[in-house]
Amino acid sequence: MTRLVITALTFGALTVALGLGIAWLVVSPGDQRWEPAVNTLALLAGITGIFAERWAADRERRLQAVESIRAELSHDVVVLSDDAFSQDPDAFRRRRVYPRLVVSAVDSAFASGALSRRRDGELIAKLHAWRDVVNTLNRRLDLTESLTFATSSGDEVEAFNRALHRSDGYLIGVRALLVELQSYLDTKWKAH
Repeated sequence: MTRLVITALTFGALTVALGLGIAWLVVSPGDQRWEPAVNTLALLAGITGIFAERWAADRERRLQAVESIRAELSHDVVVLSDDAFSQDPDAFRRRRVYPRLVVSAVDSAFASGALSRRRDGELIAKLHAWRDVVNTLNRRLDLTESLTFATSSGDEVEAFNRALHRSDGYLIGVRALLVELQSYLDTKWKAH
């Protein structure tokens, strides 16, 4: 609310000053118009500069957020390629500690307000879906680890690992969503 009031007061004062500068330019005698003309142009440049600086800062913040998300998604690809996620049947009988996917750049983009619901609505929806899937996967990995390390049965360990790595399982869906999100960013944000 304070920011809105300050913005309104600043632009109101600049607009009044610009109006007075234009009036001064109009009523000034022909040989004394340089000073009001310079004053009016300076005010116009100030108003334009404020808008341009805000636009540039917002754009830079958006691009930084998207680049951070791209880097994080690349990291998540590496995580999902880890040996712990191997589908080697010989490894299914072993207890595993799984690395976790991260969504800190996504959370940061949301918290910072770098993405706008009006301009980036589709991206925001995809990132919310991604964050939900990652959080769910990480919880499932926590449970899988807890259950496999708590049991003494090698058959149960194998069953948990096979369930996690099923061809129609959750992990496959996570990988597919990750590829889809990377593809979306590559096509929609290439020109940005």
